Amino acid sequence: MLQRDLAAVLLIQQQCYSSDFQEPVEAFESKWTASPDTCWVAELGGEVCAYLVCLPIQGSQLPALHASDFRCAERADWLYVHDLAIGHTARGTGLASVLIQQAKVQRQGLGLQNMGLIAVQGSCMFWRKFGFEVDESERLVSADKLVTFGADAVFMLQRRQSGTAA
Repeated sequence: MLQRDLAAVLLIQQQCYSSDFQEPVEAFESKWTASPDTCWVAELGGEVCAYLVCLPIQGSQLPALHASDFRCAERADWLYVHDLAIGHTARGTGLASVLIQQAKVQRQGLGLQNMGLIAVQGSCMFWRKFGFEVDESERLVSADKLVTFGADAVFMLQRRQSGTAA
């Protein structure tokens, strides 16, 4: 992802999320600036049509939704999948799998064991296809933090298998 991609990212976000989940450009810039190596876009025909924003996180220090002051953890211990969106023109193309695979590779390169996310808008089944499972332990995300992402928000975790890159 590059600075010039942010306008397209915001348009894709509008296609995919209700207004409660649409973050301002400042929030995306903050996350991208803090961790450009964990933010990606995908293109079809030279046009940005999908994106993935991941952030190295320490413990339970998730960024608040819409926050424009994100800073990377000095000693991250897991990779937080903050936002994946596939625009209408790219649905069914397999780009979600490509982007999630990129995140797995990056997680491995950073030496992190787990990758987690907060599923919103009823997306748990989608995330299960990629090996994420509901985690209600509150070890990484408290119920109080989770509710700020909406009533149906669910924390999901994908654990790396010992000795594998998955």
